[in-house]
Amino acid sequence: MDSIRLEKYRLQTKIGCSAEERANPQEILVTIEFLHPTDKVAESDRLDEAVDYMEIVEVMKEIAKTERWTIERLAEDIASATLQRWKLEDGVRVTVIKHPPIAADSVSLTIERS
Repeated sequence: MDSIRLEKYRLQTKIGCSAEERANPQEILVTIEFLHPTDKVAESDRLDEAVDYMEIVEVMKEIAKTERWTIERLAEDIASATLQRWKLEDGVRVTVIKHPPIAADSVSLTIERS
């Protein structure tokens, strides 16, 4: 299975369980992986047939404007928007990494939807 991955894109969003955590935007890292054959684009080398990374970024930035309690909701919203916008044969995988307010470097979640 082919995939195209945009790794650890930095988003600013308000997210967290406490009001203090959501008081200010915080950096979230998002990796999005399109599970999709790339052979047609490789053969044609046409940009209009390829995944547009800038468009992916714009979709994620728009989603990040909404405050959320959990990284689960953020990941689900990104996956849903991606599947609605692009016809992906094999689905999408989204990983969200957050720096939690506990003694840990990060907490992360990965989901796969089709």
